[in-house]
Amino acid sequence: MMRKPRWPFPIMATWSPEQKLAVYDLCQILSEVIWHNDRDSLLQTMILEDQQRGLHHAQDPDNPNLELPFDDDLPF
Repeated sequence: MMRKPRWPFPIMATWSPEQKLAVYDLCQILSEVIWHNDRDSLLQTMILEDQQRGLHHAQDPDNPNLELPFDDDLPF
């Protein structure tokens, strides 16, 4: 198993705002490209990981929304 690095990375304290923005932009572009190319396999993996942690998504294909834990009896 890969060990997670300390967060935030110590070197980040020395970055200029422009450098931080460049890294942010790169991460955003990479994220969009990966999601666009591998959306189905990513979703499948995310669902499997959730199931391994005990969270099971709704199996009704006609109602893909998850139930939210709100108490409807609260007055507004």
